[in-house]
Amino acid sequence: MRSAPALSAPQTRFIPVNRAVRRLAAMLSVAAMLGHWAANAQTPLPDPYNYDDAAPTPKRTEPLRWQTVELGKPGHRYKMPVYANRNLTRDDLRDIKQVIVVIHGVKRDADRYYETAAALLTHNPDRARDTLILAPRFSGSIDSGFGGMAAWRKSSWEDGEESVQAAGRPAPVASFQVLDDLLRSLDDRKRLPALAGIVLAGHSAGAQLVQRYAVLNNTDGPLRRDGLALRYVIANPSSYLYLTNERPRADGKGYAPYERGICPTYNQYKYGTDKLPPYARETDESKLFVRYAARDVTYLLGSADNNPEHRLLDKTCGAEAQGATRLARGTGYLQYEYVLASRGAKPVTLHRASFEVGAVGHDNRGMFGSVCGAQALLGPGAQAGDNAAACDIIAPRRK
Repeated sequence: MRSAPALSAPQTRFIPVNRAVRRLAAMLSVAAMLGHWAANAQTPLPDPYNYDDAAPTPKRTEPLRWQTVELGKPGHRYKMPVYANRNLTRDDLRDIKQVIVVIHGVKRDADRYYETAAALLTHNPDRARDTLILAPRFSGSIDSGFGGMAAWRKSSWEDGEESVQAAGRPAPVASFQVLDDLLRSLDDRKRLPALAGIVLAGHSAGAQLVQRYAVLNNTDGPLRRDGLALRYVIANPSSYLYLTNERPRADGKGYAPYERGICPTYNQYKYGTDKLPPYARETDESKLFVRYAARDVTYLLGSADNNPEHRLLDKTCGAEAQGATRLARGTGYLQYEYVLASRGAKPVTLHRASFEVGAVGHDNRGMFGSVCGAQALLGPGAQAGDNAAACDIIAPRRK
């Protein structure tokens, strides 16, 4: 057996005293200089992280410019900032055939969402000539640079709530009403004679607004009667508006009323139809599902948006009653729609498309830039980028 080599004794190196003293003095001098520099220097902070994206977005050389649109009826006009790929005041819009309205997330970064949609046109130059992109910004009441415009407290706009009432601001207007007014402004055959369809798309908090608006609005029907097809694209919302008091069972076997002892308010708006907002005051709740089923809705769910501790995930009990993650809540809601549609003597037809976007988490660019995302926004046959995520159809589970 080979024995391990013996360890040699540590060697001691002797340094002359005067050299050691000089070395110690030099080290203390450098430490003093570093200490003085650290005490007076300020370490620069990184750019704010956009939690709607998978990674920080590179800083632009120039800020993207927004335009002002004036909406509302005479006597209650108000201004909203919007990013667009055309000058809405001067450009001739008679060649526009499709409008994409994309709603930002909780960070109110409408400029980034505009860029996501505009990037799709670079892969589809033939559609760039006749597609108008609009990205409105639901400004916060503390945001600078948007004086005189409608503004909301924190993220209240995502629930359809009214803007703040304050000096220098327009009269309060619900974010649902903003969408009504924006869509109606597009129903203008003098300015947009070739317009055939509108896509209203949202991701994250924007998807919460779009999903609830798709259920509650009364504008969809009149637009369709005027020949405008309206499609809703809902990507990775934190929660959904349920139309009955049922929620997914914990054992995964169907749906049942949730335990009110755990969450007494689980069926109140914005999670259910109890205490609907004033915008929906005249809505016939018994007909909500049939009307919503008839509307053209595309759901996009990121397969990697499955973190139950995500920073911006809604963790209130009303949201938790719908599932643990955005992916679970989304798949649960899609199946719930199929269950409702199959009930009764006459099944309801669902006008739906549902996709799971492979290996994409809570990232608006990955979702809308995927193969199915590009077609959801631009229509069948639209091309995505070279590294676009693939998609799988989400089919109803068999009983």
